[in-house]
Amino acid sequence: MNAHERRRLAALRTDRETVLAAAVRLRHEAVQAHYAGLARPEMAFGLASVLELLAMRIADQPPDVRAHVVRVAREMTGDGMDRPSVRRTRRR
Repeated sequence: MNAHERRRLAALRTDRETVLAAAVRLRHEAVQAHYAGLARPEMAFGLASVLELLAMRIADQPPDVRAHVVRVAREMTGDGMDRPSVRRTRRR
């Protein structure tokens, strides 16, 4: 396996974990009776199930769909990686 393939697989794994984390958070909020802004807990559990399905098949998604799902999942978990207002630099 070459370096490019390892990076691709690592990116897919990270995306999958991000989307799964959003599903876990959504379920947790549904159990805590917050429902993540949704009207009923059934909606939160249903959306969490959809996120899990997307996470399991993340490699099969078109790149633009995958990027959108991951962006939404990051917003749901509070991850600031996609915020353009946050400046990130690589330290050496």
